[in-house]
Amino acid sequence: MAEQNKALKSMADRVVKGYKAVHSKDFEEAKELLEPLKPLLHQDDKPNVTFLVHLAMAQIGTAKVEDFLATYEELQQYEPKNEEEAKLKSRVDEAFEELMKTMAEEKADE
Repeated sequence: MAEQNKALKSMADRVVKGYKAVHSKDFEEAKELLEPLKPLLHQDDKPNVTFLVHLAMAQIGTAKVEDFLATYEELQQYEPKNEEEAKLKSRVDEAFEELMKTMAEEKADE
């Protein structure tokens, strides 16, 4: 039991560090901390919008566009459970719109 609690605390600490890294714009660290936890913290039958938002922001912050788009697409399948999740999700929507605008401008410049 103590080992299991220690493992859970370690994972929780890692998630908190990952979220804080996103907020302090240390996207590389956030991505390294959060990506390996995705299978544990988010499943189709137990969606975790907050986790997906932070992962998506870490991915776009490290210019992992394909990963970001995959996470963004996944995020669109879930309704936010509360106002806080809705705010977080809208930030990812804004990042997506900004990315699309930038890509369109780059294509127009070719």
